[in-house]
Formats: sequence, structure tokens, C-alpha cells
Amino acid sequence: MKVAVILCNDMHMDIDNANQLVNRVKSTVGYEVVNDYTIADCIIILTCAFGPNKLYSMQVIADVCINKKKDAEVIVTGCLERLCKEELKELEKESKIKVKAFEEVLAKFNKPSINVQWIPQNKVIISTGCNHRCSYCVYPQFYGEYHSKSMQDILQEVSNMYPSESTIYITGAQETSDYGVDLYGKRKFAELMTRIVKGYPDCRYVIGWFHPAGLTDEVIELIGQNANIVEIMLHIQHSSPSILKSMNRPLFEDVDKKINALKRLRPDLIISTEVIVGYPGETESEFRGLVQYLEKGYFSDIGVASYEPVEGTKAAELPNQIEATVKQRRMRTIEQRFSATCYPAPEREMTEGSILGEYFLACHAIMQFPKNIIKASYRQKHAFIAGTDTAEKLQYVKEFEKVILVITNARSQFEQERAKKVLDVYTADAKRWFYEIIERGEFKDPVKNRAKSLLLEKNSLSQCERRK
Repeated sequence: MKVAVILCNDMHMDIDNANQLVNRVKSTVGYEVVNDYTIADCIIILTCAFGPNKLYSMQVIADVCINKKKDAEVIVTGCLERLCKEELKELEKESKIKVKAFEEVLAKFNKPSINVQWIPQNKVIISTGCNHRCSYCVYPQFYGEYHSKSMQDILQEVSNMYPSESTIYITGAQETSDYGVDLYGKRKFAELMTRIVKGYPDCRYVIGWFHPAGLTDEVIELIGQNANIVEIMLHIQHSSPSILKSMNRPLFEDVDKKINALKRLRPDLIISTEVIVGYPGETESEFRGLVQYLEKGYFSDIGVASYEPVEGTKAAELPNQIEATVKQRRMRTIEQRFSATCYPAPEREMTEGSILGEYFLACHAIMQFPKNIIKASYRQKHAFIAGTDTAEKLQYVKEFEKVILVITNARSQFEQERAKKVLDVYTADAKRWFYEIIERGEFKDPVKNRAKSLLLEKNSLSQCERRK
């Protein structure tokens, strides 16, 4: 049986899950992992329910349902299954998909005798789950309490990567600083990192997803004494005491002191962070205070997210929700001033009961295009993980009018070269489809002739003419 695994985001925990699933499938007699989901007998979709990834996951499901083999089984799992069980019941009936917990999907296959990273990553994930209860985050509801890997297993993973990797990321699936609280009754991250850097010294290390509460004197001393720890991802989220209190995050004054201590010991240390703007009740003064704090220059890399309410969180029920235009403006301000990485909010929210509607909207959009619109060379595919050109299809559904405009306005040689570059990603079928749109439109003959020369390959013209 041919099995395709589709991953709807690139978060490291989800990559881990994908690797785990592919290992299971490949170790089970009678099963084969394939890249192309259109030839698979079973398609497993690892969904994401956070921000715009929720909508994208629905679009992937629609894409798969349209283009799969007639009798292929489609299994939906991941975050969407955890967050939207009731909503998915209706879709399950309508589209004949199966919605299952990730553990249930894994149970279909044997435990692997080997553990290979089918999607390569230089990350060692030391824990899953989270004990913190940030008011805006639903992650603990999905993945439960904090669970640490044993030091022995972690050291083995580092050992496996050590010969080939110059930089290794040591991170939790969501939280790193609490390492050991469940296994040893207290935080053991400093001890873990000490064993790693002493045992494998000829490597650089990045500490990821670190909660400021875990930045103890012991951890600060560890980083200060080991120059091969080159970066720490310390997520502060905000500088306003009132906002942080509402978020259920550590006090700003404490975090500021810790960052200053790090910079004194290690001026060369790269400190990256993430902040949230537009949190409920955030005033213009509090936003300016955040900007002023970032201007101190502590952080080499900044990520900024526009707050979006997530169903099931305390923050979603708070008054004084910020207007979308204000949130976008604040996010863009930080993006432009600090060259920050922007995590934009979706253009429109998926509201309760909208999943079926989003599914049919995606189906309608995808069905407007030929089955294979994008050239295979342009698709971003991980080894042994099924590729899907859903994102490309939907992008061009949204912007096809612009593409048509480029084609029909290509009068000069420069404009024609530009049009060719824009069209380079498309298959011959897609180009013929664009031409048929122009042919049926109210365009003058010279425009149609230009489109013909740009869009139709020599051997495809007769096919197009026969369709008329």
C-alpha cells in the first residue's frame, strides 16, 4: 500500500511527528511511502490550527480530496483534530475523510527498528508539552503537561548529529527552560547543557524557545562560561507590566535584569526574541514603550506577531480587543524599524461553524485550475514527505487577474520578458488555461495574438483550437 504524508507547517514539533510517522510507515511490511499524494492509497494530513495555518490546512484537505485517487483513504490528524473535533464531524460526513488522533494513526503501523530524519533538521527536541498557562496560548490543551526526554536519549541524539553539524539547536517543542521538572523534580537544563558542551565541544549551540522564568543564575553562568553557546531564543512577548500580567508572563523588571546580566558576561551572545502587538487593552503608550525597549539593541533578531484570539484561551474573552487595522499598523512599525520577521494575522478569521464553508470555498478555487498548475521544479518538497502545490494554486487563484493583466499588457520587449518570467512557474496546461480565459474575454485581436505567442507552445496550439 502506498502512503503519502503531508505536513501543513514547518514547526519543529510537527516535523518531528512527520519523521516519526514516516519511520513507522516504512518499517511496516506492505507499506510504501510516496512523495506524490495523487498516486497514494492512503493520505495522512498533519494539520495545524494556529493562525493562518488553520485555513491553509483546510485548503490542503480540499486539494487532496479533489486530486486523490478515487478510492484513496484520507486521514486528517494533528492540531486541527484536537481543536476542532465537533466542526470536523460535518466535514467528515461530507467529504468522506477520516479524522483521527495522531496516536491512533501511529498505532496503525509498527514501531520502527531505526529512527531516521526523513525531513533533515539540526534540532534536538528535548521535551514536549508545557506547564505554563499563557493567556493567549492553547498549546497546553493540545499537548498536555511538560514531558522531558531522558538525558541519555538527548546526548545520543547530539552524538548522532555531532560529526556532521557545525551548529545544533537544543530546544523544546514549545518550552525549553523547564527541562527536567517532570523527571527530576526540578529544572535540569543547566546540567544538561553542561554535559552537552563538555562532551561535544567542537560545535556551536543555539538554545531555542526559552521562557524568561527559566533564565536562572545557573543558566546565565553556564552561557557566560561557554562561548560555543552562540545564541538563545528568549521570548519576552512584551515590555508592559500590565500586559505581561494579563498574559500570565514573568515581570518585565526581572526579565530586563537577566538580559543585562547575559550581555555583560557575553557581549557577543546573539539574543533573539518574539513580541506580540495588539494584545487586548494594549494602549498606544504601551506599544511605544515596547518599541523603546527594543531600541536598546539587546536583540539581534526579532519576530513580531499580531495578536489574534484563539478559541479556548482566556485572552480571547478579554474586553478591549484591538481593531485589526491598529494591530497591523503596530506590527508593521516593528517590522520596518527593526527588520523584524513578521507573523501576519490571517486576512479573515475562521469562525465557529465555518470549516465546511472554508472547505467548499477552497474546493471551488482549486477546481479552477488544471490538476498540475505549478512545475515540479518549483514545488518545495521534503524527502519522503508528500508535496502539495495547494499554496501555489490558491495564490494564483487570488491573483490570476494580475497575471492576465501582465500578459495582455506585454507590448514592449521588456514587458514580454517580464511576462515570461512571471509565467515560468506554470505548466503548459496552466498556460493553455490562461489563454482560453483571454480568448473568451473581450480583448482585441492584437492582444489575443500577443497572448498566443506568450502562452502557447508550438505543439499545443492545435489542442487549444480544437477545444473551441
